[in-house]
Amino acid sequence: MLTPITLSASQYENNFTSAAGSVLDHDENSYNTVKIGDQIWMSENLRVTTFQDGSAVTTGFIPDDDEKNLLLYGRLYSWYDVVDERKLCPAGWRIASDDDWKTLEQTIGIPEFALNSEGWRGNNDIAITLKAEQPNTFFKRFDQSKVNKHHFFARPAGVKVGNWYLTKGMYSEFWTSSSATEKQAFARTLAYSWWNTHKGEIRREKLDKRFMFSVRCVKNLV
Repeated sequence: MLTPITLSASQYENNFTSAAGSVLDHDENSYNTVKIGDQIWMSENLRVTTFQDGSAVTTGFIPDDDEKNLLLYGRLYSWYDVVDERKLCPAGWRIASDDDWKTLEQTIGIPEFALNSEGWRGNNDIAITLKAEQPNTFFKRFDQSKVNKHHFFARPAGVKVGNWYLTKGMYSEFWTSSSATEKQAFARTLAYSWWNTHKGEIRREKLDKRFMFSVRCVKNLV
């Protein structure tokens, strides 16, 4: 039987004691931030329900429509909201692009030759350094000192496809702002389930723009 990862609100709050800095979005939600290499990222998933001009976002669903999941997992957005010119992120921030993610990945140790590859990439349990937690499993033990090493706090919010919420506790799916084809855009995936052999890797893939995924913002430095 699959066992999704769960985390209480108190555990969530305690996990942020080492995060540095914060930023407010235009709904007055506060986010912790973290500097990784030369980039500054939100270390929480976006939760905003309006664009910068105050107009309502079309998607932005809480996993399982359960308010208890909002702070822990943020909201799930379609790619079309991600790239809307009215802008989801706070002023001075942007939705992370495919190139932003590649910069992050190279900073944490994915070799340059693998950055543009599609599918699962990385080794030496690179992905666990971005995850809020990665329990040991029957098949594999992890160096727990490396888990969340970069204070990125990736959490497995799962996805929304049509009216269905799927894979909460099993996968993080992050949109990038980078289109790949007319119907697909680049995304990043982290796996958590005990049965998945790619828990130490980061997937770069083209996925349907209608799917609803988590979103991370990165700060404009120029």
